[in-house]
Amino acid sequence: MTSEAVPSYRLLTIQSHVVCGYVGNRSATFPSQLLGWDVDAVNTVQFSNHTGYGRWGGQRIEAAVLADVFEGMERNGLLRQNRVLTGYTPSSEALSVVEAFLQKLREEKPDMIYLLDPVMGDMDRGMYVNPDVVPVYRRLLPLSTIICPNQFEAQVLAGQDITSLASLHQVLDTLHTTYRVPHVVITSLDLPADDMQKLGIASTMPDGKPAMLLVGSSLRQRPWFLTFPSQGEYFSGVGDLFAALVVARFAEHASELPEPARASFEACASHDASDALASPVARAVTLAVASLQHVLVSTRATMVAEGQRLGIDPFVPAHLASVDDRVHIMRLRELRVIQNASALLHPSIHGRPQWLPL
Repeated sequence: MTSEAVPSYRLLTIQSHVVCGYVGNRSATFPSQLLGWDVDAVNTVQFSNHTGYGRWGGQRIEAAVLADVFEGMERNGLLRQNRVLTGYTPSSEALSVVEAFLQKLREEKPDMIYLLDPVMGDMDRGMYVNPDVVPVYRRLLPLSTIICPNQFEAQVLAGQDITSLASLHQVLDTLHTTYRVPHVVITSLDLPADDMQKLGIASTMPDGKPAMLLVGSSLRQRPWFLTFPSQGEYFSGVGDLFAALVVARFAEHASELPEPARASFEACASHDASDALASPVARAVTLAVASLQHVLVSTRATMVAEGQRLGIDPFVPAHLASVDDRVHIMRLRELRVIQNASALLHPSIHGRPQWLPL
């Protein structure tokens, strides 16, 4: 008697770890497990909390230690993952170890899904890691299946600023053709007002909140965009959670996903197949954004209620607060991930992707 092998749904996530709060691997692990993935986590830093608190304890993991972890996994036959997610890695030396590991893994598993989140900086702060990581990230691009940079990171990787729809198309083309990235998702974009008008996007959403713009693109397919409301505050770990939800939901067919992720996939895929949702990455992003909106609305409401209860103004800019007050504010702003498990599994979709003008 023979039996069919049980499908393996294993995700390897390589990024930062905090003991308390939800960034990096802490932000990615539970949502991925909830969606049916066995998660194996490699930590690139081990901190008490994220650095937005202003004080923290712990250490960055040295390149040699990372290499030893990867070698130990290989020696024991533990490289069984069919999906990989990488995020914040603190140095070019450590990132080069990750690169070598992924190069070998890609050669052994050509069908592996790899999402690269190139954590380097943002438009407000500029580069907040050592610039010597940039060449390593560029070498990682051809190994990836999906990349999820913000506007600043996309500009750095492509070597060109995004100042218009025309330059946006040029950056997407560079990432696809020069660096051979199959799927690109630029998670946040600021475009001139006249270009926003071409997209039919107002500065605010129907609920009055500021509108945010995300753009996705795949090889040999027209780019698309998605708008959603900003909650008005900065919350750490949002990008890490988003990347995890995208890689956990990315699929051509429902059978490629573990059972917990299939119901919402099928509901999303049942929409008109002629629209942008026909793209697997657009479906994954749409579901990820919907889940994130639930988490952020819940987090903000809890932040306000707890701030009132404790007599703390959670809207004071953290950099203007004393160190002790900053710690209190950051604790109030931790993502409410566990409390929104149902929204991670079955999000309500309010916005759908639309094709980007050529």
